[in-house]
Amino acid sequence: MSDRSVTIWNLIVGFTILSLVATSFKLFPMNKKYDRLKQAAEDLQFGTDKELENIISYLEERLEDRSEFEFKINNTPMLLTNVLSLADGSGRRVKRNRNAVRVAFVYQREDHFQAQIDYRGKAFTVGVGDTIPNIGTVEQIDGTKVIIKTNSGKKSYPAPGYEPST
Repeated sequence: MSDRSVTIWNLIVGFTILSLVATSFKLFPMNKKYDRLKQAAEDLQFGTDKELENIISYLEERLEDRSEFEFKINNTPMLLTNVLSLADGSGRRVKRNRNAVRVAFVYQREDHFQAQIDYRGKAFTVGVGDTIPNIGTVEQIDGTKVIIKTNSGKKSYPAPGYEPST
């Protein structure tokens, strides 16, 4: 071999040894870190926390208890006619006796109450002392009822949302 070839081979072997030494200085700390992580992973326990398991079992028991509840609703809450009368005249009013006197609502004006009375398909806005044809004279209005004096005596009509007094 010529001197040139020997020199090239010496350089290649030298660079190889030098790169192996440099690489070992880089890989040795990484290997130590890998061993520490491997040791930590061996000590690691997989699974759930005991306290978390207790909470989950408690919640599952409560869910089972609640699934046994049975609800019975008298009126369908999503049925719009149970809430208000529709503008076209259908709804709750259809079921009622049109000859009956009904207090639609009671409201307060300044220092006195007024009420809207529905009777035979007509609405009357009345205050104390007003006369409703074929019914009588309004004697008292408060937030819960309207009292009307008729030929047969005094009658009390409850405001919406209040039970009739007996």
